[in-house]
Amino acid sequence: MKETVRAYAKVNIGLKVGEKRSDGYHNIDSYFLRIPFYDELTLSLENGEYSVKIKGNESYLPKGKVDIMEKAARVYRENTGLDFSLSININKQIPDQAGLGGGSSDAASVLLFLNRHLKALDKEDLIKLSASVGADVPFFVSDTNLARVSGIGDIVKPEIYSLPYKYISLFRAVGSGVSTKEAYEKLDSREVLYTPLPHLSFPLTRESFPNDFELLEGKAMLESIDSLLSPSDYASLSGSGSVWFVLSEMEIKTNKKEFLGSRELL
Repeated sequence: MKETVRAYAKVNIGLKVGEKRSDGYHNIDSYFLRIPFYDELTLSLENGEYSVKIKGNESYLPKGKVDIMEKAARVYRENTGLDFSLSININKQIPDQAGLGGGSSDAASVLLFLNRHLKALDKEDLIKLSASVGADVPFFVSDTNLARVSGIGDIVKPEIYSLPYKYISLFRAVGSGVSTKEAYEKLDSREVLYTPLPHLSFPLTRESFPNDFELLEGKAMLESIDSLLSPSDYASLSGSGSVWFVLSEMEIKTNKKEFLGSRELL
């Protein structure tokens, strides 16, 4: 069995972070929006002794580190008792350490592929299992375009998808990259007061839907792209960074070196 799938990225419309929990995670409150930037995975599944082979990730995965896609396959096997031989070829397009959830989306794509063909779990159980793979993975397994996400990322409540925007544009300073672990540690040291986000209302504003990690990132990127924005546009950092995004009615076109592209929303 062979399939080629798209593992879509996400951005955060607002992101509030609570205190560090006893398990090392943080409770969050955020709206996750799936966006038309993606990795492409070609997956092949065969019967036989358990094995996972991954190609195409050599450029971004530190030597000796277990890929989150391999972790997803292992967790699926451990929870279903099924053996299988899985091969993954990934065309990596989503930037690493960008706050776009690329690794989590890749892992979710592996879980969804395995369950489509092995049919060992229902959707609810698959979402529960996915939380043990990574904090953002349940959103991608839920296969929804927009959801309010809380807990450690394991509580996913789909929202009606009716954003008054047509395009999303991404910006990232050349050479930038943010370790999620280090970003949370820095935020902990700032002792940021936690307040939940309001219900979605439009037009979006950065005052109503802020991202706590902007306290660490500063506003240099926002100032750099300010001349490109219209009053009704919503610009924000995604996740813990380092990518900023703009939701707009009109397509943004620029030759700025930080510009990663503009695409129509899904």
